[in-house]
Amino acid sequence: MPGYKKACRFCGKLVDENSAFCPFCSRAHPHHAVCPYCSAPIETGWTLCNKCGKALVTACQKCGSPAGPDTDVCEKCGAVVRYRCPSCAAVVVSGEKVCNRCGNKLKDFWKSNRV
Repeated sequence: MPGYKKACRFCGKLVDENSAFCPFCSRAHPHHAVCPYCSAPIETGWTLCNKCGKALVTACQKCGSPAGPDTDVCEKCGAVVRYRCPSCAAVVVSGEKVCNRCGNKLKDFWKSNRV
């Protein structure tokens, strides 16, 4: 249904049902937990995605603390642990020219993030 809004699972504010990001808290996938790589639904506590097999928790390269699927910044030191496409919220590797999922051009994204 167009215009239908649901509460963001992080901040509780109303967000369009098909939003990839919450416009208030900037968190990806504001309505349900999904794999950061393939967007398959995941459960809290899983360590691997049951669809693509990729690790849902990654270690921070700066301090080694674990960062889960719902967080892209290390909670301990503040370092970025993964980047997401600004269009579809898929994880993108530093320097990729286009998003593998949606085809969005990432040149301006890397400039704005100084990566």
